[in-house]
Amino acid sequence: MRINIELGELQAFLAVAERSSFKAAADSLFISQPALSRRIEKLEQELKCQLFQRTTRRVALTDEGRQLQAHAQIVMEELRLAYQGLEARALARTGKVTVACVPSVAHHVLPMVLAHYRRLYEGVRVKIIDESAQTVLDSVLHGHADFGVNFLGSQEADLDFQPIRAEDYVVVVPQDHALARRRSVSWRTLLKEPLIAVSSSSGNRLLIDSAIARTGMRPSIGYEVNHVTGALSLVSAGLGAAVLPALALQGPLESGLKGLPLTDPKVSRTLGLIVHKGARLHPEAQALADLLVQAIRAV
Repeated sequence: MRINIELGELQAFLAVAERSSFKAAADSLFISQPALSRRIEKLEQELKCQLFQRTTRRVALTDEGRQLQAHAQIVMEELRLAYQGLEARALARTGKVTVACVPSVAHHVLPMVLAHYRRLYEGVRVKIIDESAQTVLDSVLHGHADFGVNFLGSQEADLDFQPIRAEDYVVVVPQDHALARRRSVSWRTLLKEPLIAVSSSSGNRLLIDSAIARTGMRPSIGYEVNHVTGALSLVSAGLGAAVLPALALQGPLESGLKGLPLTDPKVSRTLGLIVHKGARLHPEAQALADLLVQAIRAV
C-alpha cells in the first residue's frame, strides 16, 4: 500500500485540530488560509473521508478526524525525536575526527599535519587508528573512522578511493652497510642478506612476497615485526635489511639509515584517500583530510 501523504498536510491537519480554527492554524504555520484549505482538501481526498465538520461558527473533528489525530500526533513526535537525535549526533561528531591510516603515514606524515591542524581547529579531538592496511580498510567500511589513507580499497564497491600518490618500495640499510654504496639493489642481491620482514598479515608483506616469488629464490628472514617503525628500529641496530615503502624514511627514525631503489622487479603501491561511498565528511574531518592529502603529495 502506497501512502501519498505529505508532511505539510499532516502539519496543517494537526494545526486545525488543535486550534479548531482555520484562521488560527494558518497564522501558526505562516501560510494563507486558502493554502491551508488546499492542504486539508488534498488530505481528505487521499484518505477518502471528511476530517472536519465546518460551520460558520466552529470547526470540529469528525470520528475519522479524531482517529487520524491520534496517529498523526505519534508520527510527528517520532519525527521530532529522530530529528533531535540526528542533530545531536551531528553536533557531537563535529568535535571529533577519527582518521585511519597505515603506519608509514601515521608515523611519518600525520604528526606534522596535526601540528598545523591544531592551530586551525584547536578544540577538535583527533583519534588515530594506525594499523595494518586491512584494519584501516575495515575501519572505514564499518564506520569506525571518518576517512582513511591506505593502499587497499580501490576495488571495494562500498568505498570511494581517491589516489594521492604512487610510491616505490626501497631497501633500507644502515648508512655504513656494504649495500649502502650502491645506486640500486636487485632482489637477487638483496635476498643474500638477512632480512627484517613485516608481519605476514600486513598488506605490505603481500606485495613483497609477490615480488620475491617472481625471483624464484627463498629469503632468509631473521626477524618479523608488526609495524614499519619496528623494522626501522631493527635495521638501525644492524640486524638486517628491510624492504619498506619510501615514505617510511621521511620521519625522525630515518637518522643513520639509507633507502636504495629496488630493481628486478620494482615494487610500488598507490596511496589513496578512502571514504565510505556517498559519504560527506563534516567540515573538521574534511579539513584534516585535505591537509593530509597535500602533505603526502608534497613528500
